[in-house]
Amino acid sequence: MIRGLVYWIFGLVMTFLLTITVFICYPFIGKDSEFPHNVSRIWSRIALGFLCGVKLEVKGAENIKPDKNYIIVSNHRSYTDIFTASWAVPLQFRWLAKSSLFRMPFLGPAMRICGYIPIEREHSISASKSLDVTKKVLLKGRSVWIFPEGTRTPETVLGRFKRGAFLLAMETGLPILPVVMVNTDKIFRTPLRIKPNRVTVIIFKPLYYSDFKASLSPPHGTSDKQALNEFSESIRKTIQTGYDSHAT
Repeated sequence: MIRGLVYWIFGLVMTFLLTITVFICYPFIGKDSEFPHNVSRIWSRIALGFLCGVKLEVKGAENIKPDKNYIIVSNHRSYTDIFTASWAVPLQFRWLAKSSLFRMPFLGPAMRICGYIPIEREHSISASKSLDVTKKVLLKGRSVWIFPEGTRTPETVLGRFKRGAFLLAMETGLPILPVVMVNTDKIFRTPLRIKPNRVTVIIFKPLYYSDFKASLSPPHGTSDKQALNEFSESIRKTIQTGYDSHAT
């Protein structure tokens, strides 16, 4: 419980100070600066590694090319997934976050400065203007991280994937980078009880929609709608298998 109290007290103070730092630096760094995300990476490492005692193991880092950008998709079991992803994956990426967070005083403007993308939870990304905003971010050379289940899924079996991330892959020609995060849901037993744990992040090889569709039989007889559904399900199975083989 002491560790939990330290986490929340120190965490809130540090979040406030780092957010103020980003606000102060914003006029000098510009909208597309890497600085806010770099601050987020540092804070994520402090929050999980130092305050929570998490030991991080990353597998498949060699599958990332720093000069490339990706549509990153992963499972989502805990709010600590955001810290884990920022710490584990050495890419400049932007989150899709529910739009209600952007309406919160102080936090909302900070998220906009960081380049995060608002999306209405009740709508899929493919049915909203968020799709166009996300495409612009990708075409600027940034990666985007999407939780295709749309929300946290506490069950061990992944939920159905929404098609927005895969539609982006088709329309931009950029690859999907599947990622699995294991044991992030075991860090907090209760809001005040923290269990130091080993968290594993597995990064798979990037996959292109065009290559996947070309592999179908017959490739020219498959509609994009069908191919997207099969592409989505193939990646869901990859993430599920990765989770099953590393879950403890």
